[in-house]
Amino acid sequence: MRSGKNDLTIEKLIENLKASDQVVRLHAATVLGSMGDDATQAVPALVELLWAENIHDRKLAALTLGKIGPAAKAAIPALFAAVDDEDDGVAEMAEWALEEIDVVEDQAEAA
Repeated sequence: MRSGKNDLTIEKLIENLKASDQVVRLHAATVLGSMGDDATQAVPALVELLWAENIHDRKLAALTLGKIGPAAKAAIPALFAAVDDEDDGVAEMAEWALEEIDVVEDQAEAA
């Protein structure tokens, strides 16, 4: 069970994903990715970031979704679409994220 403080932290990190400063966005995504399935409520904001104009933001979104793992299942359709991104790096990161979500999920089911 999450504490209210943790919920506020996640809300602030989600808010920071929309910051104009790229370093702030990078920090927020890094922390959210390290939280794994505790960052589930950030998935919609990360999916939105997956469609950003900035290539680095799109890669960051895919990476973070992969780090969140199976809890990012709702992002699978968007990640499949991102596999066709015009930037090969974004496409590769989206493929990796899909593998992480599925592989981690398969491992959890086997346990």
